[in-house]
Amino acid sequence: MMRRRSEMPAVPPQPWSELIPADSFYARLARWRDVLVNDEDYAPLYKDSPRGRPSIPPSMVVLAMLLEYHDDCSDAEAEQRMRFDLRWKHALGIGLQDEGFDATVLCRFRRKLLDHGLERALFERLVRAAREADLLTKDAAQLLDSSHVLGAAGARDTYALIRGGIRKLLRSLGYTSARRSALGEQLGWYIDPDSPEKPQRIDWSDAEARAEHLKEVVADARAVLSLAEGASSTTPAANEAAALLQKIVSDDVEEGEPPPSGPKRRGRPPKKKERASEEQKTPRPAASSTEEREAPRLRRGVARDRILSVVDPQMRVGHKSQRQSWAGYKVHITEEPESELITAVEVRPANEYDAEAALSMVERQEESVGLLPGELLCDGAYGSADVRAELRKLGVEVVAKMRPLTDGKHFRKDEFEIDLSDNGGEGSVTCPAGVRTTDFRMARDGWYRPVKLFRFPKEVCERCELKERCLGGPAGRAKRPVRIPPGRQVQLHYHEEVIQEARAEEKTAEQKRALRERLRLRAKVERKISEALRLHGLRQGRYFGREKTELQAQMTAAMVNAKRLFTLSTDDEGLAEGLREALLAA
Repeated sequence: MMRRRSEMPAVPPQPWSELIPADSFYARLARWRDVLVNDEDYAPLYKDSPRGRPSIPPSMVVLAMLLEYHDDCSDAEAEQRMRFDLRWKHALGIGLQDEGFDATVLCRFRRKLLDHGLERALFERLVRAAREADLLTKDAAQLLDSSHVLGAAGARDTYALIRGGIRKLLRSLGYTSARRSALGEQLGWYIDPDSPEKPQRIDWSDAEARAEHLKEVVADARAVLSLAEGASSTTPAANEAAALLQKIVSDDVEEGEPPPSGPKRRGRPPKKKERASEEQKTPRPAASSTEEREAPRLRRGVARDRILSVVDPQMRVGHKSQRQSWAGYKVHITEEPESELITAVEVRPANEYDAEAALSMVERQEESVGLLPGELLCDGAYGSADVRAELRKLGVEVVAKMRPLTDGKHFRKDEFEIDLSDNGGEGSVTCPAGVRTTDFRMARDGWYRPVKLFRFPKEVCERCELKERCLGGPAGRAKRPVRIPPGRQVQLHYHEEVIQEARAEEKTAEQKRALRERLRLRAKVERKISEALRLHGLRQGRYFGREKTELQAQMTAAMVNAKRLFTLSTDDEGLAEGLREALLAA
């Protein structure tokens, strides 16, 4: 049974409330709390029944969550602050003797929000109210940027991941410490509460000891997976744990004959004669036995979607550069520069390209709050040709610098003159030496889309003075090519016309200066991201899983927007009245 805030007994004015600064977040939240959160928005979380004890008003729980994210404190500390902090009592409208509610209420309420898909309710309510109060216009320009969020779980190595996956699968199958005797001594060790996290007998500085331990845990993992397959009935949790363990083993461990040493060769495999000559040049040390050659070993390289933690399998490794990386997620935020209000926020995988989030964020905010920016100002990571083309269909112009091509030793593609309207609309390409070609064949790009591949004649490229800078050496630009290129080839993009238009706007110094001036506003969204991450704790994820981290980001963004709305309406009575009416009508 849901209790509404209007059903609660009124609290008389408290004399100590005058001690709280009027311009503080706590005092402003106290003035706006009656209209800021609506109990009816959270009615689906409760059963409509007169039986049972009336609940704590959901608006009060949401207000406590705003204070919790504002002060960057835990649920347990939030419980203490409701009991002893006069600022929190004033903001929530409770008396001096009122103890608030238990920390478990916050935990259960978050779970209900996620189960019913209402984690965005407050954020979208504030954005819609700001639009009704004319603080936001539908087609106003928006700023877009991202930053990293550290995961709440710790990244583990392969040995710890496999052991943790085995424990998780055994527990999901119903095995407890009391039933470990049914598993035998080898597997019962994993669920023994007295067992250490990792074996103490292993000398981790010894490569042979590590290899032997890897062999043992892989064998145990296979045994547990067989145990799960042979179970008469399994739960969804057990199926999920089995899939997780299987992925960990397949991503981190390889078996069988080791691959040949030396640098990898891209493209099709070499012929038998070439392979034999390569093996003669780079002999491999002979293994002592077939069993050692086929023993499990750590896989070379890192899988793109490699699991980092058993307790948070959705965590990924993201890279700011080749040397800077983090384990967790990535948060994307859009902001309207005039009002400086956040219009959309989304948490995505850390190893995902920034451009993949732009389209979904624009489409979602159009559907949920009715905003469709005329311009989207962002950095080059979002300004890919695919994003520009897709957003152009929606009427959104992407304002961003094109990423520069990085091959400094040879002529880049942007140094060729590409005319898409030439040759009767089939297009032509002119090289830096002035040679024009209309010869092309259809190829496939990385997404299997049809693209044109223009080719220059071999005999022309052979006698060209710029051959070394264009084709490279005798073997071409690749160190180990599949075959020697007959002449220079230029592959067009699937949205080549979009690339040509974007690069045409950055050719002269005046155009580059004008683009920099348009992008100066991006500093505002960087400050907004810094406020959410550094002041209010969004830099560190509080919970396991992407959906819970998404809830943290949504509530933090709602709190930051509330702060901004309080500031804008402080000295403008007309805006304050219009905003209050918009919140009441929302």
